[in-house]
Amino acid sequence: MACNTVTLKPFDKMPVLNVATLLLVGSEEGYRELIAKAILREMGTFEVKIHMTASLPLAFEREHLRPRFDMIVFLINLHSQYSLSTVVSSIAILDANFFLGKVCFLATKGRHGNVQHAVDISIVKDLADQYLSLLIQTELDNEDDVVCTAKRLLNMLRICAGLVPGISSLYTGSIAKYE
Repeated sequence: MACNTVTLKPFDKMPVLNVATLLLVGSEEGYRELIAKAILREMGTFEVKIHMTASLPLAFEREHLRPRFDMIVFLINLHSQYSLSTVVSSIAILDANFFLGKVCFLATKGRHGNVQHAVDISIVKDLADQYLSLLIQTELDNEDDVVCTAKRLLNMLRICAGLVPGISSLYTGSIAKYE
């Protein structure tokens, strides 16, 4: 028996006043938790809610409880081909309107050293370009990297949630091409 699934749409539910909701998608649970904890530690003028999943689709049975997602972050570990394939298969579940500034790709383990990676960063860059989405490269192996990444995501989330007057989520793509 097939499980019912839902295509995620960015505007199918009403926003909540002074609340921004982030969905972290990626097969690396440790990275999802690291980013989520760092974001929640940052003080802000709005409430942040974070949901995490290894992949999409999300189960239909909980759709009535699910909030509106203001931004989706796909985490890709460059040492894992499985991580990339999970993200690629999850993208198909998203409504095209999410790619209007509400999606970010976060590539980890890609900048330091001459380590051979299972996933070439050019593949991830091409994926981000294909979906007109921002790509952030980070290590997440020390507290400074985690805090810096969390602050960047939090600033983007504020914009995506409509909490910055006069700036739409389409602006997030012009913040930075690649890190």
